[in-house]
Amino acid sequence: MNVRQDMVDMKSAIVNNDSLFNRILENEIITNEMVEDGEQASQLYYNFTDMTQIMNKYNLMNLSFSEEANWLVKPAALFTNDFSQDDILPPTLHRMRMTFERLDITSYPVTAELKAGIGEYQQLNHRWLNIVGDFESKEINENEWPQILNDLEQVTRAYFSEKKVDFVDDDVWRDALNPRYE
Repeated sequence: MNVRQDMVDMKSAIVNNDSLFNRILENEIITNEMVEDGEQASQLYYNFTDMTQIMNKYNLMNLSFSEEANWLVKPAALFTNDFSQDDILPPTLHRMRMTFERLDITSYPVTAELKAGIGEYQQLNHRWLNIVGDFESKEINENEWPQILNDLEQVTRAYFSEKKVDFVDDDVWRDALNPRYE
């Protein structure tokens, strides 16, 4: 039941992020007050926090299961990708989350630089959406979680590779577009 709920939460966050990115880019303002269509920064911040916690939980569980399975004559394969410092999805989520960590400001305009960055975030989120599907198109079975988490990591790597983005040195992904971190 917990796995199923985590997968629903992950899917919900990705679907919700897509909607929020669309509204922010259309309106060219990030609203973070309790009004209709409001609290966008908070929603994105908490969605990315939830996604990060879910990824970390299952990566650690994966590592633990794999270590326990080492007593087998032929060791079992990892359930998802190998949990390591090379995984780029957790730090990607962290950097995206930092962009919206301006909870002390009720609303703020979307500068050209921020708009370009959110556009990048939206493109990557669309790829994640293709994996999890929208609410009507695809139901996630709890047995599919290892493949889904692996696919999310692989599609994130492919995105950076296709865009020829150096994840470590690129400004959009390093600085998280938040003046608080300049």
